[in-house]
Amino acid sequence: MKKFLSIIVLAMLILAACTTKFDLYSYEGDTTIVYAVLDVNADTNYFRISKSSLNNEFEYNYDDLDVKFAGLFYNELQPDTISLDTISIMTDGVLKHFYYTTRKLTTNQEYTIIVLRKDDGVTVTSTAKTICDVSFIRPMGKYINLRSDVVNQIQWVGTHHPDAPNINAGSFTMIAYFHYKELMPGATDTVERYMQWTIGSGEADDWQNTTFNYYATFYTPSTFFYLLERDEYLNENSPYGVQRWLEPFEFRLYVYGEELYDYHIINNATSVIPEVPNFSNVENGIGLLSARTIVSSFHVIEQICRIRISTNYPYGFIYDPNL
Repeated sequence: MKKFLSIIVLAMLILAACTTKFDLYSYEGDTTIVYAVLDVNADTNYFRISKSSLNNEFEYNYDDLDVKFAGLFYNELQPDTISLDTISIMTDGVLKHFYYTTRKLTTNQEYTIIVLRKDDGVTVTSTAKTICDVSFIRPMGKYINLRSDVVNQIQWVGTHHPDAPNINAGSFTMIAYFHYKELMPGATDTVERYMQWTIGSGEADDWQNTTFNYYATFYTPSTFFYLLERDEYLNENSPYGVQRWLEPFEFRLYVYGEELYDYHIINNATSVIPEVPNFSNVENGIGLLSARTIVSSFHVIEQICRIRISTNYPYGFIYDPNL
């Protein structure tokens, strides 16, 4: 499941590079391929639409298609159907066409992409629901203790949803980020950096506490210092005179839609059957329409830990008693 995060953290990478996961052979004309990962927090949502014939991918001309997108947009009272805008982006030396909208999406709502092929009148559609509102319920409070050897829980729940904690999720990935600012000797500007701590990744149902109606994963706080001591960047880039300042510590939850999770599992499955079926939720075409979102919880590392970070390691961290 660790590969899952690297595949889908950047939706544009999915849109540009995943078409070979499907059997694209078409002996009776072209097959329309649609990819999109909807994100309610994004300023712009992109849609990749192309075609294939005999396992080769081709671009449609913009005049070949009429592409619309329907759903309830943010701060609107009624659903709307809009025409998507277009943009061309050079990817891997190839000019690829994308459709997009800057209309903000709404949580926990169904959206449909409607692609009309003008040459033959075929309509290609797909529908997916955006992720529900998600909020952390643990850790609580401003400060976080990273010294403890006692296993702790991170808990979160879907909000504004009649079936909480169900949040339209297929899987989760939880990552902690140790953020800091860095000023190298002779430099005039600080640089934002972080150390990443992958806490867990897996199917949403496995993380659900049905008794108390929330989702949770576990971590041992003192693992932080184990990772800090072995951090490759800090060990190789801490010359005399370097200065570093602590920033808020972040727990970041990546939430992926059920279709995206099914797509990943099916296309990465191992089986004694020679041909593993591939996942698609596009009608009259192939591809994927799903959703994702990212939610964060920020905390200040408590004082004793801050002192330990600044005094026990030769990384140039400066202790600030006023945090």
